[in-house]
Amino acid sequence: MKDKRLLRINLFILIITAALSLTALLIDIEQIGVAGVAVGGILAFAYFLTLSILISRAFGSADADGIEAKTAGKLGLMLLLLTLGLAVITIAVILTRICQPFGFLIGFSALFGGIAFETMAFLVFSKPPAEAESD
Repeated sequence: MKDKRLLRINLFILIITAALSLTALLIDIEQIGVAGVAVGGILAFAYFLTLSILISRAFGSADADGIEAKTAGKLGLMLLLLTLGLAVITIAVILTRICQPFGFLIGFSALFGGIAFETMAFLVFSKPPAEAESD
């Protein structure tokens, strides 16, 4: 994976997960729980990392015409399996009462927070496009 933005999003997910877990530990609410926040954040990190790797590999070898039909089919199947796997793990974690559902949702929200932080950083720190000079 060569895209630095994807790596930063993954880093932001880990940082936000750590911050949310620490906050859950400090406020100590039974309906949230530190384990739920941590498990949700770790699953969000694993999901986004795997998704980033799959997409980078699939489109890394793409040419001007796009990706081949066979590669697209494999990618679609792998994305389906990844999503179903995440759903099964989520259901298993919640039904076995390893973590509280609210805590899991709060931890999984680190995925969206990581994307939002990277978007804001890109908008603030990127160079503006060169304005076209009219003659």
